[in-house]
Amino acid sequence: MSARQAGWAAAGVLAAAVAVAGCGSKPAPSTATPPAPAPPPLATSFASTAGSSWAVVEMGGSAAQEEDFWQLFVLPAGTAKWKLATPLGVADNGGLVVASPGGESLVTGFRPSQLLAYSPLAASSDDGASWSSAGPVNSGLTSAPDALAAGPGGSLIALTSGGAELGQRLGASWTRLSSTRSLAATQAGRACGVSALTGAAFTSSGTPILAASCSRPGVAGIFADRGGSWSAAGPAVPASLDHQDVGVLRLTAAGPGLIALLQAGKNIVAAWYDGTRWTVSAPLHAATLKSTAIGPGGSVGVILNGSHGATLAGPGAAWHVLPALPKWAATLALGSSGQVDAIAANGGTFTDWRLAPAGWSLAQTVHVAIPYGSSS
Repeated sequence: MSARQAGWAAAGVLAAAVAVAGCGSKPAPSTATPPAPAPPPLATSFASTAGSSWAVVEMGGSAAQEEDFWQLFVLPAGTAKWKLATPLGVADNGGLVVASPGGESLVTGFRPSQLLAYSPLAASSDDGASWSSAGPVNSGLTSAPDALAAGPGGSLIALTSGGAELGQRLGASWTRLSSTRSLAATQAGRACGVSALTGAAFTSSGTPILAASCSRPGVAGIFADRGGSWSAAGPAVPASLDHQDVGVLRLTAAGPGLIALLQAGKNIVAAWYDGTRWTVSAPLHAATLKSTAIGPGGSVGVILNGSHGATLAGPGAAWHVLPALPKWAATLALGSSGQVDAIAANGGTFTDWRLAPAGWSLAQTVHVAIPYGSSS
């Protein structure tokens, strides 16, 4: 069986899992054009398969004055201190999007901003100690933390304003994977009412997976590419939320499966696919979402505004509401032993606050030279 055939088989398993989960067909969608959903927040953190932690945060000043600069930090496996790892030489006012194919490898994409109309890419194989040019994505990456996915052999998926592009050799060449319109026109897309693509991932066998916001209530827009045909591959939405429109905030590979974060109305739901079936968490009420975090062992975390956060240890666990967060908290970072850190960013100061029984304690401060005025 070829790698491509194996991918098709995996997509078939995903589609079968959806049927078992009960994500049945819906009535014919409305022909009205749905409103554009709010994009998922770019501030995030995640754990690599090598055990390192990565965080993407906005630093500097006002975005309206183009004085905001996005930064990438890494906490290498086996160490206790975060390091600045932002690739140099490209304006990052538009935001950073990162993806890891595994190990110490990472690909970073720069979102368009000001006169930068495309998205340069940078690749590292040593936890960000050194970077080389890759890509670029000529149409520019969309505003979503999973707008870039990295798979085996240097394969990439990039979400752009028109749809999804499939890249080979770290973006040396690109082909159209799917347009938003063509995905929306498929049977699975019509059942969802695709309004925007919000995430991409590869399964462990290399099958491309796309995530979308749906305008049809009660449908989680996750789709698997099966031989060039897209099939529904998402979990069943909890019955209490099946009257809500559902958006996929996060979609990322996790071992043999996937982790997704869904937003249904003012509720956040986590979902884990283990290669056979989906497990879905209880809803968490979240009027305002500021950032998301994906940790080891299927753990997830969210910051709901500047002072409230919650975590999930993994499938089957309940949401744990955290004590009031430190000022300027930008994202959570989740450790392998259940440790929870709050990453705060204010101006040029990055601080790591660690949760202890007595509350939050300052673990580290990093001062970043912000090039104010360079964007004007």
